[in-house]
Amino acid sequence: MFDGKIAFIGAGAIAEALVAGLLKSEFVESEQIVVSNREDLGRLNHLHLNYGVLTTTNKELAITGANIVILAVKPKDLTVTIDDCKNFLHEEQVIVSLAAGVSIQTIRNLIGKDNLNIVRAMPTTSSFVLKSATALSFDHEVAFEKAQLVEQLFKQVGITAKVEEEELHAMTGLFGSGPAYIYYIVEQFERAAMSLGVHRDIAKPFIQQTLVGAVSMLQETNNSPLTLRKKVTSPNGTTQAGISILEDNEVSNSFQRCFLRATERSEEIEIEYKKWMKST
Repeated sequence: MFDGKIAFIGAGAIAEALVAGLLKSEFVESEQIVVSNREDLGRLNHLHLNYGVLTTTNKELAITGANIVILAVKPKDLTVTIDDCKNFLHEEQVIVSLAAGVSIQTIRNLIGKDNLNIVRAMPTTSSFVLKSATALSFDHEVAFEKAQLVEQLFKQVGITAKVEEEELHAMTGLFGSGPAYIYYIVEQFERAAMSLGVHRDIAKPFIQQTLVGAVSMLQETNNSPLTLRKKVTSPNGTTQAGISILEDNEVSNSFQRCFLRATERSEEIEIEYKKWMKST
């Protein structure tokens, strides 16, 4: 169990997922977590009432005494967030940024201090159910024991992998955004079920079980996804008829373009921030 304080700056969906997951894992207790944002008292009240964590709009109060400070904000809000917090951040803390596309060097420049322990992390909202896949990239100045602490923290809510910072663009485009792609597919299942007259009360658990079953087959057999798909796809059968529509519409190419575009957007955000830094 963690013996310290974690400060979340930002109270959105990813912050809530991490708070919920960490509490479920029993890695921390609610009084060890404080959450702050600029002005959305409704979100702060929600997190306090549902998870028992401390909440405040006072950044100094939130950050003072924290061992880990998690910047759980969108890239567009990171500059203002850091400006609000930088006077209270120091070299004994670990600063973890969840903002896609904003480099460690940019974060260091925004804070304006040397010898800081800065980590970038790309968790997902699946942290809520302890199933996140979190990519971690560490600044070369991060002390070994602090790097271990961050890795231990995110392992409480799923699996982790340490990657070079330049790899985070692809990890973000593929896996940081990954749950949304899966939810999009589920939406299409639901639309099809409705149009084909399958009652929602039946469709919903069947869609979920179909996904769970497929994932379990991938995890528990040594077969590739191609092999498993071929086992389901009888020649001239129903599955083949459906797959042929996906192939005719080049859905596989659409997925590849989807992943590539998300990765490119992460790279663009980094370039935009660098341009902004030079102009200020």
